[in-house]
Amino acid sequence: MTPELGSLDHYARLVRRSLGAPVGLVTLIQPDRQVFVGADGLPGELQAARETPLSHSFCQYVVADEGPVIVRDVREAERLADNLAITDLGTVAYAGWPITDHEGHTIGSLCAIDMQVHDWTEEDARNLSDLAAACSAELSQSEVIEEASELLAELRRSNEHLASLGSQVTHDLQNPLLALSGTLEMLNEENASTSPDLEMVGLLLSRAHRCVSRMSELLQDVMRYAVVGGELVLTEVDVIGLVASVLDDVPSLDRSLVELGDLPSVRADALQLRLLMQNVLANVAKYAGAAPTTVRAQVQGDRWVLEVADSGPGIARDQRERAFVAHERLDHSVPGSGLGLATCRRIALAHAGTIDLDETPGGGTTVRLSLPR
Repeated sequence: MTPELGSLDHYARLVRRSLGAPVGLVTLIQPDRQVFVGADGLPGELQAARETPLSHSFCQYVVADEGPVIVRDVREAERLADNLAITDLGTVAYAGWPITDHEGHTIGSLCAIDMQVHDWTEEDARNLSDLAAACSAELSQSEVIEEASELLAELRRSNEHLASLGSQVTHDLQNPLLALSGTLEMLNEENASTSPDLEMVGLLLSRAHRCVSRMSELLQDVMRYAVVGGELVLTEVDVIGLVASVLDDVPSLDRSLVELGDLPSVRADALQLRLLMQNVLANVAKYAGAAPTTVRAQVQGDRWVLEVADSGPGIARDQRERAFVAHERLDHSVPGSGLGLATCRRIALAHAGTIDLDETPGGGTTVRLSLPR
């Protein structure tokens, strides 16, 4: 955290008065410059700029040493003599004391500067030390308050997410539950048969087991994604294998009507990408019916663009963005919660990607997902 410029000017004024120096500074060291979050006595242009490159910094040595640097004449100090603050700013004497953050790391210096030789006294050093301790305490307090505010905001975000978790879990589990229900019905029919096909029974049991496993994975994934600071687990995901397995969860979509193009492996969270493709293909089954569907991919610059193109009734241009709003349903004749595409967009954004809708040439809807390569 970098305090607002000028917020610590009062410490710079106290340094000037206590040490009898023409310039007082509260300096924070950054990788390529020093920033004056507190300043008093600087020339007008530098007071307005409130920063210099490190080539003009003595405070960087306070940070490097993690201790005070007190020099009556910097021109006579070997490691300071070539500092450009001497020639460009007229600096001659320097006294700096470390200021620290709430973890105790030295992040800058509270310092006094003189344009002539200055014999700093022991009392000067004590005053500078006391003021630096007070300045560090104020900085630490501000950092803790800011971190607490960020944590509170994250908790609020998480609570908002958890508030909608029930409906989202229900929606995400609907497809494998339907697949499991259909499989169990078929098992029941085979069981009632006078001569059950044992091979078919074995296949149906395997499918039921896969459905249960996927529901367990989905529940674990949604819970992981809902916690504060939850992160995606990125791996190389074989998209063609993923789509093929998703089709098992959407039995209402005729697999013979789905054409799989040359699909890549992408770096993504496998379970989250599965949820996305499951929602997209479930929408195809619901809204496009028996229309042929193509899943394809292409490279556009540094991104993979995955497309699911159906030849169903399509969506009007002015309604496409609305389809991504949670709980919005464009077609009330088909059962649904309006969470499918909203979930897809959340997943796409979490992957630094985009998802949108377009018209399929010849009619229908194309869902276009763009992900980093």
